[in-house]
Amino acid sequence: MRRRPLGMVLLAALLLTGCGATNGDAEPTEASPPSVESTEPGAGHRASDGGEWQAGLDADVAAAVADGAVPGFAMAHVAPDRTVTVAVGGQRSHADATPLGLGAPFHLGSDTKAMTAVLLGTFVEDGSLDLDASLGELFPEAALVEPTASVTLRDVLGHRAGLSDDLLDLEALWAATDASAARADAVLAALGAAGEPGTFAYANVGYMLAGTVAERLGSAPWEQLITERVFRPLGMDCGFGAPTGPGAPLGHTADGTVIGDDDPIVDNPAALGPAGTVHCTMAGWAAFGTAVLDGLQGKDSSVLDADTAADLFEGDQDYVAGWSRLEEEGQSIWAHDGSNTLWYARAILLVERDEVLLLAANTGEQSAVDAMDRLTQAFLTEG
Repeated sequence: MRRRPLGMVLLAALLLTGCGATNGDAEPTEASPPSVESTEPGAGHRASDGGEWQAGLDADVAAAVADGAVPGFAMAHVAPDRTVTVAVGGQRSHADATPLGLGAPFHLGSDTKAMTAVLLGTFVEDGSLDLDASLGELFPEAALVEPTASVTLRDVLGHRAGLSDDLLDLEALWAATDASAARADAVLAALGAAGEPGTFAYANVGYMLAGTVAERLGSAPWEQLITERVFRPLGMDCGFGAPTGPGAPLGHTADGTVIGDDDPIVDNPAALGPAGTVHCTMAGWAAFGTAVLDGLQGKDSSVLDADTAADLFEGDQDYVAGWSRLEEEGQSIWAHDGSNTLWYARAILLVERDEVLLLAANTGEQSAVDAMDRLTQAFLTEG
């Protein structure tokens, strides 16, 4: 049988990775950040031998925003020598021509899930958590019965726990004044209605559960814990919810409508945070991608040692710890898409090629996804 091109296989798989809850229609650092090459307008082609990437990324970003269909677009590449190249182009919104700079933050949607998984890994590393702990052990107050009682946290991170988002009431979660308490209540409700485990079923509430576990272990809100245990050690410039402030990019609906940063539906409720409310600069996100790639290659990073990473990413399932995982033509590919429907983001890790590619846009329009599909195809076939 003739094999499909590698890029097409990945694109099909990416469509299976959920993009976070829908929005509206119910969806600081101690360490130095990685060095980033400056971005100046230019054109050129990427070197497939791991050479100069700046001109190629500049050209790709310029092409993505050239016809105005995509307001703002950003890319980051991590080379085998760990050089990080970033390009950002376009403007704040369809209605605001303020140009975006290298430090522009982009909402990552469900690419947050991989960060929450690593946060749990830090508790594994300090000996306070076992990923094979059962939900019955972790949530004794829920008085769970089989088979849900025996489901493990590892199952939850792989969306194989039988959990569903059907009971998530986004209106109530938006109205909540205590995100952690609202998150825990939603998790307990989902546990009480859990179905048969074992089959893959994408559920944001599973990562809300992971955030609740972290909060119980760390005695602090998820936002504080992930900042202290993941963002700060990696030198990541990240925050929560939609980016705000003068010049920050604004999100757009699928039909191109601009959503102001003071709009009530600018992002999903804070209670969904562990499943998808992080925003980062591209350099900050690249630092995280590099740490995960190191872990997949059996190396220590600033957040997880090699043994803990091996535990977190173990198994041959198609979805592991916030990543879709596939093997194709001798290449191990870990990838995930994220969106709150107003932004779109994609992360791709190539283990054997020792590279990371990250893409982000400040719109949920199909034009942004189409641009990412084209660039993904080119990236995967040029190595």
